[in-house]
This record gives sequence, C-alpha cells and structure tokens, in this order.
Amino acid sequence: MNKLTIKNGNIYDPLNNIKGEQKDLLIEDGKIVSEFSSQENVKEIDATGKTVVPSAIEIHSHIASQQLNWIRLIGSNKKSFRTVWERLTLQSIARNYISNGYTFLLDANVYPSLARQTILDLIALPVLDKGFLLNAGNLWPLEGEFEKSKVESLAYFLSDLLSSTKAFGIKIYNPFESENWNFKEMRNSINQGGKLYNFKSIDIYNILVEAVEYLQLPHSVQAHIEGYELETGRVNLKLLMEELKEFQSGTEKISPNHRNQILHLPHASSYSQDGTNKDLIDYVNENDLIDLDLGIIGFEELNPLITSDRRLMNHLVDNNQIVSPIIKNSVEFEGDFFSGFRKFEKSNPQHCNLWENAIELALEIQDKWKVQLSVNFPHYAHINSIPEIATWLISKKARIKFMNDMNSGFLKDSNIQSNDKELDFNEYVIISRASPAKSLGVLEFKGTLSEGADADVNILDIDLTETDISKDYERFKEALENIEYVIKGGKIIKKQQKIDLQGKGKIFWTEGKINSEEREKAMKSKREFYQKYYSYFYDNLKNEINEKNLKKV
Repeated sequence: MNKLTIKNGNIYDPLNNIKGEQKDLLIEDGKIVSEFSSQENVKEIDATGKTVVPSAIEIHSHIASQQLNWIRLIGSNKKSFRTVWERLTLQSIARNYISNGYTFLLDANVYPSLARQTILDLIALPVLDKGFLLNAGNLWPLEGEFEKSKVESLAYFLSDLLSSTKAFGIKIYNPFESENWNFKEMRNSINQGGKLYNFKSIDIYNILVEAVEYLQLPHSVQAHIEGYELETGRVNLKLLMEELKEFQSGTEKISPNHRNQILHLPHASSYSQDGTNKDLIDYVNENDLIDLDLGIIGFEELNPLITSDRRLMNHLVDNNQIVSPIIKNSVEFEGDFFSGFRKFEKSNPQHCNLWENAIELALEIQDKWKVQLSVNFPHYAHINSIPEIATWLISKKARIKFMNDMNSGFLKDSNIQSNDKELDFNEYVIISRASPAKSLGVLEFKGTLSEGADADVNILDIDLTETDISKDYERFKEALENIEYVIKGGKIIKKQQKIDLQGKGKIFWTEGKINSEEREKAMKSKREFYQKYYSYFYDNLKNEINEKNLKKV
C-alpha cells in the first residue's frame, strides 16, 4: 500500500473551513485518510513553514476539441505559437497545467459527432483527470422537444447521448442560431422567434435547464449567451437572468448535492463592453441560480481563438482583429465552429474593459463559492499566466502597476483603480479549487482535503504567517510559479522542477439519474430520426472505451 504523510504544513481547505491550520495530512492508496491502516512503509514530506492546499481545477478550457487541431495547423508557421504555446501539444498542455497546480481539466465545447476525437485526445493527455461538455443547443433531432417542452423525452435523449459519448455535461451555445444557414441573418435577441421553428432561443435555455435538473447531473447547464463581447450579449444575459427567476422556488428540490446553481455562465467577463457589471453582480449576489467563471485576459503576444460564435467572428473580422487565416467548419445538424488567432492589446479600450470586468466580478461577488477562476484557455490567456493573474486578485498594488500602460481613455473611466478590495488567500483557494469542484458536482473527491477525497494536493513554498501577500505579491507570485509539490492520487507528479508525465488520468462522465429501460424505449424514435435524416446512424456516436480510463460520476 502507498502511504504518504505531509507533516506540519499550514493547511487551507475551504470546504472544512480550515484556514492555515498546522497539521499533518495522511494519504493512503490515493485517498486522504484520518489514519493509516499500518505504520509500515510510510513516506514523509516535511512541509514545515509551507502551505498545503487542494490541487487546482480547470472548469473552462479547450484542450481536446477538433478546433484545436485546426489551431495547430494554422499556427504551425507562427513563431509565438511554436514557442510560447509550444504548439499546444497534449504533452505541453499537461506539463503547463501541472506546473500551475492543476490535476483536473474540463473541455467546455464538443459536438456529439466529434466526441470520438476528443476521447482519443483525452486518453492520450498525460496524468490529468478530465472531462468534456457536449454542445446540445443546436441538435435538430430535438426540435420536437424544444417546440413542445417535452422535458422527460429530452432528458432521456441527453442521458443516452452522455452515456454513448462518455461526456460529463451539457453546453448551450447560441441555440439554433444555425438558421443562418438558411436565411443569412442572425436573431438579435434570444426572445426573437425563428423562421423555421415555433420556439425561441430562450425556450431552449429553459427546457435544457429543466432536463438537466430532471437528470440531476453533477454540473448544471453551461450557457454561452448569444452576443458575448458585444452589447447584444449583455441584453440577452439580462433577459435570461430574469427568465431563470421562475426556477427559484424549485431550486432546493431539484438541485443535486454539491451545487446550488442551475446555470453556469462561462467567461462572465465578456458580457459588459463598457465596464458596467452591476446588473450581473447584483443578480449573483441576490440569487443562487447562477455561478460563473471569470475568463481573465492575460495579454499574451498571441491567442488562439476557438469559438462556435458566428456573431463574434463576424465582428472580429469586420474590425480587423483576426491575425491569421480562419478555418470555418459546419457540423451536420449540430452547429458550426471557427478557429484562428487574435491579439489582446493594452492599447485597445475594449480589451481593457474585458480585463477589468473579470477582476471586478471576482472582487464584488460576495459569495466566492459562486466564482471560479478561469482564463478560457487558450482563448483569453495562457495557463502560465495564472501566477500573475492571482496577484491582480490579491493585491491592489499589483493590479495598479499592471494597469500603468493601459489605454488612457480606459484609465480615465476605470472603476477598478478606486476599488480597494482584495481577495485573501482562503478566497483565492475557493475560486481556484473548491468552488470549481462544487460547481462541477465533484466536491466529494476534488477540491478538498476531506477524508475520502482524492489525494490531489499542492505544497507551496511560502509561509503565509510571515508574508503579507497584498504587499509582497511578488513573493506570492514566485510561490505559484514554483509550486514545490503537485500530488495527484497520492503520487508525486511534480517535485520542484521535475514533472512526471508517465501516468494516466481518468475521463469523468455521467448519464444522470434515470431508468435505463424507459430510456431505451424512448430512444427508438431518435434512432429512426438519425437513420432517416442524417448521413450516419445514431449508434455511430457510441465511444467504446476501456473501463480503466473512465470514472462515472
């Protein structure tokens, strides 16, 4: 049996309200334990004067989708992509995430028919545990369910689709905006009816939320709202927030354990172009219906752009903000996607506003368990920017220094310069570790150091009893840049600068709580639909995966 003691570390475990308590942490057979089965063959790490926290969790990334292959192709002749981004190989992705203390990643946007490619990449991705979300908001076989609000039928289909593809959850992405294929125009509002269908986009949000809650999936629906990075996005988000209030009375009854929200808002920084976040902040502070990840911009030299948002791509092209060829692709009856490169610049006031939005959301949302740290990797920032990003959250001094050369017009109107709030270290651990685990519904074994949890641990070479991280933010940044130990499942995968990429992680998946026999009866008509209207059969979506690579949640 593998046993490990981390002795005398200053432990932070927000789930158990432990804030810098010096104690030993015991690990046996990959789990946190209260005592060993025996005292034989116990290895020891002396963490005296050091900080011990759960490993970080990535709630929103693009690390195994078909779009990433196009990025690798387009970027092959770009020096920055080859050097800074290391061509986004699976090895470099794993190494960089581990270097920054991560042991679990979620890919946030995969079409069902492309899930096989994602599975192959996730199996090949070294060491890390992982999962992916299915983009289900544009599936034509669900037209009847969307039109007639057939929640139970929709839930059966989603459950079977998750089971077949081995996906972890459901993504909504500009639902049925693909009418553009037929009419060469896009709806400006999620309350606007379509020309082909007797329902609106907002109806799809409603019924998909209901279906996911019916299934009691670990993670809520993740919703990419139409018009992000544009004023249209703010308007549509406000419409959706008002609509979701109707679910409030039923939230306690239908929500699974470990999460409160019924909708997760990714890259929440992208829904206010003028830096006014009050409506979203007030809503999140007053309701438990939404949680969000921040989507912080890092201002790298170059950023890969991976999106299924046609409106955003049109805007960026029209404003000459794409710095590469674009690959456009349409997936039969499922939607479309775009790949290219863009550059975020401090001279651009819109980019500065997006940066400020994320910081303000992190500071002003009162319950940090509703906030998750993210950079929309690789779209908004490199994961290697996390140590510097962390300093902006814990130190006003650090962010003021970073803002020094930003757009003068932005600086004149900026709210964040006068905001004195800072996250303390415990709050930083919440948004980077505990809160993502809670939102994903895996807090039972990730994001915590509770007994029985996976032994995914970081040891930071910093003594917070002797360090004011607000003032000495450079020392804090150095500790994050040089995490001394990263432990996954009780195995040391990073010790100082040495990283072990030999192991394999698990693919997390779910099918929800449902009667499988009833589900199979309901799927008969769906299989017939695919056979009649698609170029492939429904059963072609099934991914055959060795059970040793899987973890069902």
